[in-house]
Amino acid sequence: MKTKLLLSISLLALFTTACETEELVQPEVKSDVELTSTSNVTSVDSYRDNLLVEQRFEGSIISPFNKQVYTSHGYALSSAVARTGSKSVRLELRKADNKVRSEILLPAETSSNRWYGFSTYLPSGYWQNSMTSDTWDIIAQWHAMEDSGEAARFPPIALVVSKGRLTAVLYWATRSINTNSTISGKKVFDLGPVIKDKWIDFVFHINFSHQSDGVFDIWVNGTKAVSFRGPNSYNDKAYPYFKTGIYKRDWGSITKRALFVDDIRTAGGGATYADVAPSGSGGTTTPPKEEDEVVTSGQKLTSFTLINADTDRDIMTISNGATIDLSNIGTRNLNVRANTYPATVSSVGFALSGAHSLTTTQTGKPYALFGDSGGNYNVWRAVTGSFTLKGTPYTGSNKSGTAGTPLAVTFKIVE
Repeated sequence: MKTKLLLSISLLALFTTACETEELVQPEVKSDVELTSTSNVTSVDSYRDNLLVEQRFEGSIISPFNKQVYTSHGYALSSAVARTGSKSVRLELRKADNKVRSEILLPAETSSNRWYGFSTYLPSGYWQNSMTSDTWDIIAQWHAMEDSGEAARFPPIALVVSKGRLTAVLYWATRSINTNSTISGKKVFDLGPVIKDKWIDFVFHINFSHQSDGVFDIWVNGTKAVSFRGPNSYNDKAYPYFKTGIYKRDWGSITKRALFVDDIRTAGGGATYADVAPSGSGGTTTPPKEEDEVVTSGQKLTSFTLINADTDRDIMTISNGATIDLSNIGTRNLNVRANTYPATVSSVGFALSGAHSLTTTQTGKPYALFGDSGGNYNVWRAVTGSFTLKGTPYTGSNKSGTAGTPLAVTFKIVE
């Protein structure tokens, strides 16, 4: 995905109504669990290191998270859809609530260099596009810790839905005491159209700084979308804290928003992409049964998933135009799974061309490009270069019967 720097009038005006009295009161961001620069968490995945937080929302306790939720419908653990496991957290905000947020948050960071990974699911029934410039939504943010005497300011880093597109917004200030009117600069990065009814996997690598040593990298569904070096936060004594959910002030014709979040991980500066990236074989791309959902029928190939053949775990969805960086993955022993609708079809035909060519048919699940043995994925020693992959589902075995809707993607492997 090519990073675009936008300076549109509507987004330059973003957050200009964010300073209303009620929500300027800082939430309690301390926790019984102190987040330090050393590992606090042993992951369910043995290959993950340096983790400070791993939250998969399988139980009723969300520590070390706190909640800023003001209604009974604002927060719930849900089994309607999950990225891994059987549950996720569902956050909802309604225009009639007369509130501006339903969010969960972590304690303030104790070190500048951090990695974050999480998955977000936006049901289309709750995410109608609004083309009015002042009806933006923040679905994740890193909120500043104001110094003594400072008023609340725009979040220095925010993940924003605006006019049907996903953007990342940065503010920074070099003065030791600053306000919204003395902010030093701003950047807006376009991440593409909003993806609905599918899990969106995000990875952020941030070195919080108001100076030139700041780091701000974003991966969306495994593809690096932003690589920025420079200031990305305020000149404050304390580091920001992470929040995700729904923050919304102006509604227009929209009356409600709801989203799901799963697989949140944070890690120290010595971590890598693989330590925090959402993964696992329990994820689903089937939309939850929301009241506004329209269910379609028809056999089709819906997506391709890159597999770590050492662990048999999902790494990422291979989107069209993706770049797969072997140095981030930590192995070149890979495979690719085709995902279909319905989840079981009679066979899938593959055609891979480019730096490696292969034509094959898989009759049983998992529909693995390089095959499997009893569900254990065979190893493909990946080579670098450009590829085109096409998959087609069939109603009969060995590509017999009626062909369904195919899917083709191009991607690159680098190291």
